[in-house]
Amino acid sequence: MDVPTAPVLFPGQPAPDSAARRRFRALARSAPWLSTSLQFRIQVPEPYAKPDEGLEGELTAILRQREAISVRSADGQLVYQKEKFTADRSHGYVAASNSSWKLPASLTSPVYTSDQLILRRPQISGFNGLLPLEHWEAMLDPVELAGTEPASHDLAFGHPTYIHELAEITHDDRPALAAVLSAGHNYQPTVASCPLVPHGTRTLVVLDRATGLCVNRRVLLAEAQVPPAPELSLQLLAHNQYYIDSLFTAPAPTLTDVRAPIPWELRSERPA
Repeated sequence: MDVPTAPVLFPGQPAPDSAARRRFRALARSAPWLSTSLQFRIQVPEPYAKPDEGLEGELTAILRQREAISVRSADGQLVYQKEKFTADRSHGYVAASNSSWKLPASLTSPVYTSDQLILRRPQISGFNGLLPLEHWEAMLDPVELAGTEPASHDLAFGHPTYIHELAEITHDDRPALAAVLSAGHNYQPTVASCPLVPHGTRTLVVLDRATGLCVNRRVLLAEAQVPPAPELSLQLLAHNQYYIDSLFTAPAPTLTDVRAPIPWELRSERPA
């Protein structure tokens, strides 16, 4: 494994033992089971922005499970809205879509650790085009850092990422786990164009303790041939709150108020 050397980011912290590494990886697998809804503020890096659709700069989003999302710009304008609870579930959908056979996280039975994080997770339905920007998927479910289950004890480098440092920190006034990682040989990013840990780098990844979200990703050191990767940042505003369907659907057209007089335009009479 090619791992660039770097100065210690958390001096004074002990080297992560196997229990600490297992805990971090379990947290990285757990995001779909730790929240029923999320409200977050996210800064869109310029390489991933879509200015024509208003998806740039600072955005605020409300996400309910993996079925509905609403995104607003910094000035409060609605720039993206999508939901799946009114989607067609006809025979064609079942026959044509492999994802239709996968269940949402709330209906599956993963294997839990003693502190109620995910040791092994089953195949679950993904976001399936729900999110407006691809790299959000990696941040909202950073399972790529750990894989769906622990690596075999017989494999020296079986885990997707190697943990160099690990520390408990406070990020945006919330408890978090910070790790300095490098990619292993079997690392497979969720989004090919946006790996959380690019190969040939040492990368800081911060996971929110309560939700498992990746709230910060920053490349600390990269080999010369590695293209630059922008910093990813997400601020969690609320989770497990109730949001009604109308927040994620376009407003229905209003009816005509028949109490108001309706103007009628009369034809002008043609001259004889």
